[in-house]
Amino acid sequence: MLIAMDKIDKLPESLIIEILSRLPVKDLLQFKSVCKSWYAMISSPNFVSKHLSNYYNNNDDWRGCLLVQDFITNAEIELVELLVDETPRVLACDKLCGVPMRCSFLSGPCDGLYYVYQYTGTRALWNPAIDEFKLLPDIICKPDLPKQFTYSSYEVFGFGFDHVIGDYKVVVMKGYWEVDPNDKSDLHHPVSVLVYSLKTDSWRYCGDLSKPYDLEMNYCYIYVNECCYWLGSLDNNSEVMISFDMASDSFRESDVPDSVPGYTQPSFKRLAVYDDSLALLSLHKTQKNFDIWTWSEGGCWTKKFILGPLPGVWTPVGHWKSNMLLLQCEDGTIFLFDPDTQERKDLAFQISTMCQGVFAYMESLVSIKGQTEAGQQSEGI
Repeated sequence: MLIAMDKIDKLPESLIIEILSRLPVKDLLQFKSVCKSWYAMISSPNFVSKHLSNYYNNNDDWRGCLLVQDFITNAEIELVELLVDETPRVLACDKLCGVPMRCSFLSGPCDGLYYVYQYTGTRALWNPAIDEFKLLPDIICKPDLPKQFTYSSYEVFGFGFDHVIGDYKVVVMKGYWEVDPNDKSDLHHPVSVLVYSLKTDSWRYCGDLSKPYDLEMNYCYIYVNECCYWLGSLDNNSEVMISFDMASDSFRESDVPDSVPGYTQPSFKRLAVYDDSLALLSLHKTQKNFDIWTWSEGGCWTKKFILGPLPGVWTPVGHWKSNMLLLQCEDGTIFLFDPDTQERKDLAFQISTMCQGVFAYMESLVSIKGQTEAGQQSEGI
């Protein structure tokens, strides 16, 4: 902080708030100990909200830290932290050992919060910046699920924010089927949509999808503009995109562009962000042609690029900053790719298995505990 302590009291409080709201979380945590008034100010919901807006909307420095999720087995998920400079090159990398639940999948960040899921069924929310961790209550079943039916141990999930009521939500989709030792058909039934609210600290059932979709592993998931999106398919290999709107608690099933001329099958696919819109990245498995499609609010796909072939590339894995894409090669190396110039930038980083996901690490002052307490107080609990 460049302001001398003996001059701070002479500044208007509004100016102090404006200055502090543009500083990193690490500095703000230290400034909480300056005096009681600063502690109260930095801890207030209004300041936390202002900091999210001012700090993250006015600089891209925070995107220099990437988290790479490396899927080894269901019982072995490795999370690696990368510090990337403007070259860009990886300055340092290290296994992230501070995750409260070992071998966990992460979803996020949403305002600096992460949803943590362990294959054993344990679920939690985590804010690593302020060291807050909350185990979620056991997930529920649909109310009228007959006893002869059971849910799959496999699930897909998403995490986001409902701006209408100011609530963080977890969305889980699980398929179910009838448990009958004499039934050899293994007939699956539609997928249930279950939603957790941080404000109420409870789960609720939001209905079933219309068909028994086979949902891809959660690497085909993204959260964009307060909606969660996943890719899925049916037994006849027709593909679908499932979306969930955080504000309306409604889900939608939309076609992916497999019926549109020029869509390449078979391919490795990934959902990403391009031009601030939802995008579908598709890399043909053998021809190595790379297509980028964007999704409009009107509900249609538009092809932005037809690139390639890109020899040696295995799969798209994500996006970074201004329309830069992250691709993984067959030898495990990950590089940045600019679709406009088709320039490759090697990150000098390599993993031995398929990358589960790459996302920017984001810190915030948002309190998980405070969100639940605020919800309980508003409901008179």
